[in-house]
Amino acid sequence: MFRLPAKKSIKSALLSLLGLIFLSGTALADSTDSWQADSASKIAVSGDPNVMVCNVLGSLGIGCGTPAPVATPNNASNVSNDSSASGNSNLTATIYTAGKKSAGSGSVSLVRVPGQTEIYEIIGGKKHLIPTIDIFYNYGFKLEMIEDITARNLAKYPRVKLLMLAGNKNNTYYLTDGGMIRLIPDKNVSESYGDRDEDIIEVSKKEFNFYPRNQFVFLENPLNRDVFQIVNGAKRYLTPMAVRRMNVADEQIAPVNQIELTYYKTGKPIVY
Repeated sequence: MFRLPAKKSIKSALLSLLGLIFLSGTALADSTDSWQADSASKIAVSGDPNVMVCNVLGSLGIGCGTPAPVATPNNASNVSNDSSASGNSNLTATIYTAGKKSAGSGSVSLVRVPGQTEIYEIIGGKKHLIPTIDIFYNYGFKLEMIEDITARNLAKYPRVKLLMLAGNKNNTYYLTDGGMIRLIPDKNVSESYGDRDEDIIEVSKKEFNFYPRNQFVFLENPLNRDVFQIVNGAKRYLTPMAVRRMNVADEQIAPVNQIELTYYKTGKPIVY
């Protein structure tokens, strides 16, 4: 006659079986037809094998005493504070500034017209074209900092015309429309153009070295297309023949006012 094994033996066997299941990573979640009298007695996978054994024994009508309580895992350590990693959404970056701080307070907005490659800084209410992508990255800027701007809104900003090399505040340079720089000889010349200290921006050595030097000028008002070469603080008149021979392109010649042109000493003309 078949005899049901003792409770202790059943419990021990089940514990061994469950130990193997846990070692293999398999979760016990099945119920046999003989245990379906009460749906609440189905086996649920918990973190404690003793509780599972008692559930099985209980479904067989065999008691095992009071099971130990199941510990509730604490998930507090898994909750992260997303606000600390959300990043700065104002898309600004720090750049060198000189003189008195302008409205930008040293903060730069990076903008680009959709469909165009040129990237501009908006600083102190003015726009400044970043010459190359290498210079862009040299400042520590990232592409995700760039905001879109319409061509119409970009045109509302006057361009930056004054700059100086970072770390050298003794010399200020004029940035021409053609992307060249020319040393401003003194304060009187600067003031004659209506320049202000707060309009000056500092640029990195990499950007400063990028710009070619502007050495060919003409008098803008009254308009006079006579071309002069500025060399070592002196102006030298170039005849039209000399201009052609030296292959001086129109974009290499920048306008100056009478005060600046008069400042330079007159040197020997270049005839041919």
